[in-house]
Amino acid sequence: MDGQFDMETIYRHERQRWLKEEAPRRSFRDMLTGSVPYWIILVALVLYGLSAPHTAGVFDKLTPGWGWLAPVGVEFGLLYAAFRRRLANAEKEQLHWTLWALEILLFITAMLVNGAGSFSSVIGAVGLETLSFTAIAEGFGNLPATSQAALVMAVLSAFIIPIGALVAGDGLAILALERRGGSDFREQRWYEVEFTVIYRAVFVRYLQQLPERDARQRAYAEVRGYLGRGSSSGVRLLSAGSGQSGQEANGQNGHSPNGKNGVVKQGIRAFLDEHPGLDQQSINDVLSTLKAAGVQGGRTSVGEVLQERKLPE
Repeated sequence: MDGQFDMETIYRHERQRWLKEEAPRRSFRDMLTGSVPYWIILVALVLYGLSAPHTAGVFDKLTPGWGWLAPVGVEFGLLYAAFRRRLANAEKEQLHWTLWALEILLFITAMLVNGAGSFSSVIGAVGLETLSFTAIAEGFGNLPATSQAALVMAVLSAFIIPIGALVAGDGLAILALERRGGSDFREQRWYEVEFTVIYRAVFVRYLQQLPERDARQRAYAEVRGYLGRGSSSGVRLLSAGSGQSGQEANGQNGHSPNGKNGVVKQGIRAFLDEHPGLDQQSINDVLSTLKAAGVQGGRTSVGEVLQERKLPE
């Protein structure tokens, strides 16, 4: 029991009710916006499809009959190297020099084979396969515009495909990291409104026993104390339904289940306590002051904190 009411039960019940009845639903625009990071997968597939014939063709001259394996090693090697580099950076790990060397060698290889493959295809298509580099360069100004454009594109493709592979690998790593540490859309919204929802439920219960002013004071103190304790509530952690272990849910960095939003609100509250009267100004003025002072806080978080402070203590 927390105070007069069982705050664990109230929290769990109100959270489940809010998720079922009041939680916002994703709109088509939200879903479209959320899908944008996954477009990198399509980019990776397209780049692989464009690069594979050139890589296979060049390597088939080095190892006749086995050139078709080369795109798997070169393009996917670049993807892997970029992926591992991003993960290591996020987890503060130091990469072994061999991975850096592999990435550099694969990049140079991909650039050369795609440049050579594209150039061979272009000069074959425009009938210049019998000319040397010097002759092609000297006669470049006399070539048809379509041939000139094709030759320029052959040079650009030597850089576009390997660079694109690195970007794709980096993007895939970002997706993996976001999926590992991300939370549900509705869970994020719940952390923004949980104080208001729980306060409303507790206030209604106190209102049945106390005058309105006393009910507001008791409800505010009860909810603020309960949510302020954060990770001390076992049932509250279980009600989140995240499937994490207790250590993961509490956060090894010491954050409460309110996550980043709870930490941001604490910073806003502390700043307002140090600047009396600021909470009586408009939300835009408060946001401007916080920004000027270097205090992190969004409009939603600031609005929640200002609403809390307007309640009688």
